[in-house]
Amino acid sequence: MDRGIKILVVDDDKDYNAYLTKFLLDEGYIVKGITKPLDTISTLEHEKFHIVILDLKMPHISGTELLKQIKSKFQNICVIILTGYPSFNTAVETMKLDAFDYLKKPFDLNDLRKSLSNAQKAYCLIGDSKNRLKTRVGKKLKFLRKSRKITQKQLANRTGLSPSLLSQIENGQIAASLSTLDKLSSSLNIKISYFLEGEINETQVDEIK
Repeated sequence: MDRGIKILVVDDDKDYNAYLTKFLLDEGYIVKGITKPLDTISTLEHEKFHIVILDLKMPHISGTELLKQIKSKFQNICVIILTGYPSFNTAVETMKLDAFDYLKKPFDLNDLRKSLSNAQKAYCLIGDSKNRLKTRVGKKLKFLRKSRKITQKQLANRTGLSPSLLSQIENGQIAASLSTLDKLSSSLNIKISYFLEGEINETQVDEIK
């Protein structure tokens, strides 16, 4: 199965890089693995990739610094962080730099599958069109807000987002950015995957009308 999704694996550990590359190839992705982190930017400049899987602890340049460089030049590339040395500080720092996910080594391969699936939905790489994704996020946000008896103004105060923006998101008029979804999920104490996984059912739709 060819998913048509191209992934760049950046990890200086040759054995782990080869293992991860083979796994992703078997999953149907188009994959390239590089073990020299300083080659990352030039590789991205010469080839188009949808997702970068990036190790944090590497020689010559940290994964955090490399993430910063990637996002400054290629804002639409999804970056998933891997690390064998997880910490709260690096998790927060990479999320602030717009990493999509942060996985601890060794990880369950199903966790990586789930992260990749969510990334493809969030970046509109498969299945859902942008319009369908906008509609889903809006309905789920409206349902959750109303079920918790929170007004748009109250949610705006909690998140720092404008009521107008929240209204447009709920009505499916605009797409919520990942940073906006992060603010909403933090404020509502839910995982960001709530907005990306599954459909809202008809009973819930009736409740939010």
